[in-house]
Amino acid sequence: MSNLSTSKWTKYKLLRKSEKLRAYLPETEWLKQSAFWRLLNKYQQVIIKPTGSYGGNGVIRIKKLEDSGYELQDGAKKKRFTDQEQVNAFLKKKTRKNFIVQQRIPLATVNGRPFDMRVMVQRHPMSKWQVTGKLAKVAGSGFIVTNIRMSSGKVVSVEHAIKHSQLKSMRSADLLAQLDKVALKSAATLGPSYRWVKTMGIDMAFDKAGHVWIIEVNYAPMLELFLKLKDKSMFRRIKSFHKK
Repeated sequence: MSNLSTSKWTKYKLLRKSEKLRAYLPETEWLKQSAFWRLLNKYQQVIIKPTGSYGGNGVIRIKKLEDSGYELQDGAKKKRFTDQEQVNAFLKKKTRKNFIVQQRIPLATVNGRPFDMRVMVQRHPMSKWQVTGKLAKVAGSGFIVTNIRMSSGKVVSVEHAIKHSQLKSMRSADLLAQLDKVALKSAATLGPSYRWVKTMGIDMAFDKAGHVWIIEVNYAPMLELFLKLKDKSMFRRIKSFHKK
């Protein structure tokens, strides 16, 4: 068993070492005031999140408003800050714990609700990684996180999400091929550092222009999400791979 940390920050740094993957990673920094303001001024919106939690817990969006104020969104709740001092006071509390800050990706949406995708990548001992399943998670009304339990969102097939989003004019086969390619490269990059891992649930997304992004990688993904799809064959495949 590897002693290497499985935090979001450690995995990001490992993925970042791959020149082929850098274009698919949102710019990310350890949360400090200087890094926060640099990224917020560069992208107008950022996400801050704890490095060790999963399921959308602790994910907060902060964006600059046109009137020079700032809006914070935590779950479905929104709060307004009028100046930088108020934001800095908020950040001071957060920086006592392990948080990262990253550019906010303008996710493609279904009926105005952002969606991302869970791509399952698995391998048998001594064999290559394979994509064994994928689904789309559509955020609940008013939420920025797509976690199904937290936002009361819904699970649909990736094809359905593409067909009902801004990406519907693009070739679905091309988008899915790119998704698989980046997922497999991610697993191949992380695999040597975590040799005990045989299953990865890679959270990925398309932005409104169809560009693929890697959100985060989970080594203990919740397989039951795939039971929410009408077609249960993907769940059976993942489960059988998992047992072996």
